[in-house]
Amino acid sequence: MESRIIDLNQLYQQYFNTKPYYVTPKDSVKPTTQDVNYAVSIENPRRKGSIDYSQKGIAYNKIGSYGQDIWFPIQFWKSNNKVIELEACTVAVSLNKTIIQTVVSERQGTVQERFNTDDYKFSIKGFLIGKDRFFPEDQIQILKDLWQTTEPVQLHGGYPEVFLDESCRVTILNVDFPDAQGKAMWIRPFTMSCISDFIQDLIIP
Repeated sequence: MESRIIDLNQLYQQYFNTKPYYVTPKDSVKPTTQDVNYAVSIENPRRKGSIDYSQKGIAYNKIGSYGQDIWFPIQFWKSNNKVIELEACTVAVSLNKTIIQTVVSERQGTVQERFNTDDYKFSIKGFLIGKDRFFPEDQIQILKDLWQTTEPVQLHGGYPEVFLDESCRVTILNVDFPDAQGKAMWIRPFTMSCISDFIQDLIIP
């Protein structure tokens, strides 16, 4: 059976115009990381295959089917049931708040008052990888259904749950499937944006 290696770092740069963080092999002559100013001074005391946990006891990584470390996988749940797990992805988190600035007479600067804290925004980029080199239609359909659903959607994972203190509920704003002509049809790039949904019940008197 023919074996083919797919460089996900290269694909990530091609589709998203940036490179994900990675550590080069120990015997490589290249810098330890992409940033030449970064240095690791001690050996990692953990054995290969160790699982790291957040302070909430949620795993940051998992061991894949072939023994490889998979860092920061995420899961989407709908109505308390897991519907998909995304392993080949990265998650960026944006924290914003609204500030009211008031100019004070005869004083330099402004008085700054925090009006409110905005919802957390999660930007997810990655790949849907079909099993046995089949087109991942089922995974695409799941993401489409998650975007369309009116049922509660939850985002789970060691990294996003660092920020989701009150509730793991999110609202999916958009899902994008970039054009990937000429590439492996069983690896489909995607991007999606979600915002936290902490307010579960709104009561209007």
